[in-house]
Formats: sequence, C-alpha cells, structure tokens
Amino acid sequence: MKTYSPFTGLALSVAVAATLALTAPAIAAEPDDHFIIRDTEQSREELARTVREFAENEEDWIFLAEFGLAGGDITALKVCYLPLGPDILDAGMHVGAMMPCGHIGLYEEDDVTKLSILHPKFMTTLQPHPSLERAVERAEPAFEALLDHALGPRPQGNAP
Repeated sequence: MKTYSPFTGLALSVAVAATLALTAPAIAAEPDDHFIIRDTEQSREELARTVREFAENEEDWIFLAEFGLAGGDITALKVCYLPLGPDILDAGMHVGAMMPCGHIGLYEEDDVTKLSILHPKFMTTLQPHPSLERAVERAEPAFEALLDHALGPRPQGNAP
C-alpha cells in the first residue's frame, strides 16, 4: 500500500477541489474588489502571448504555466513577481502557499476578451500581517505594469 505525506495529501485534495470548482457548472457571482478585470479587443491567444513574453523578459518576473480550464473556455496563466518573496515569507512559512504569483484567467464574455487577475490584497484578507501589507504595496505597481504592457495603460482616474 502506498502512503502519502500530509503535504501530498493536501496538494492532491486542493488539486481535486480546484479541478471540480473550475470544471463544474458555474454559478455566477459578482466579482468583488479582490479581482481586477479588464476588457480587451485582443484574442485570448494574443493576450496570453503578450503576458508570457512580458514575464519571460522582465528580470523580476517568471512565467510558470499556461493551461486550459473549463473545457478550454478559460486560458489560465501563472506568473510570479519574485521581489515579493521575502515579505511574503516574513509572515510565516505557511504563507508560502501564496507566493508572489498572479493567477490570471483569460476568457470571452459577450464577444469581449476579458482578463481577470487576483488583486494582490487577497493576501492580507487571508492572512493579516504587516509584511503582507508591504508586499501588496510593492505588488500593485508591478502588476499594474504587467497589465499596462499587456492591455495598454488605463485612462487616468480609473482604479486598477
């Protein structure tokens, strides 16, 4: 009989839960301020390529993954902004699960391509800590630069 470590069991449980959540029929919920959602005229493929190229060419970023979800209706991207690592880990090793990564979803809705990314402040909602507040302050301009590169700058006065 094969035994798994508690970490492996947790990872498998999270993977199964995420897969079920992402492939189950969607029950629409309105996005809150933990999400940044932007529209674009680009195709999902063009947008994914632009985000990937940005992360691969910027010294402080890495591109980790691109994969389809929800039967291909969502293109999921994972990019990480490495300078946030020390602030995140300062809040505790358990917080490493929130490493400085952006989880991006690209999808179409009403014939418009949309980009959805978790706002970095989700970290302080899940784990209030002063070092995570610092991480959010540093992350906001970095993620905004990524979005501006991928989508073009937003008109002044609009929130991220």
